[in-house]
Amino acid sequence: MSDTDERLGALGYLGVIPLGPVVPLAVYLASGRTSPFVRRHATQALNVALTWLLYAICGAIVGALLAFDNTGNALLIMVPIAVIGWLVMLWHLIAAAVTAGRGGFRQIPAWACSPLVR
Repeated sequence: MSDTDERLGALGYLGVIPLGPVVPLAVYLASGRTSPFVRRHATQALNVALTWLLYAICGAIVGALLAFDNTGNALLIMVPIAVIGWLVMLWHLIAAAVTAGRGGFRQIPAWACSPLVR
């Protein structure tokens, strides 16, 4: 395992923060076949991004349904839930990126990282 592999593993996680599943997918397609280390990290980062994207879509649906009754209450309920969810995702991604940068692997809990891509 080289420093490049460690950097690509960390990049997959950190790329989720601004760009969602785009960066881990690019890392997976670019280096996934050559390095099992990069593939494992890119797969987990992609799964985190897709899982939280599905959570966001579900939250938007619930927020829209609540907005039919009262828009203010919908925002009062859904904005804190979205912020807390984003902070939880951010914490898991940064912790996994730090571990990948050190050459290790940190398993993200199944509720935050559904195995959608293998």
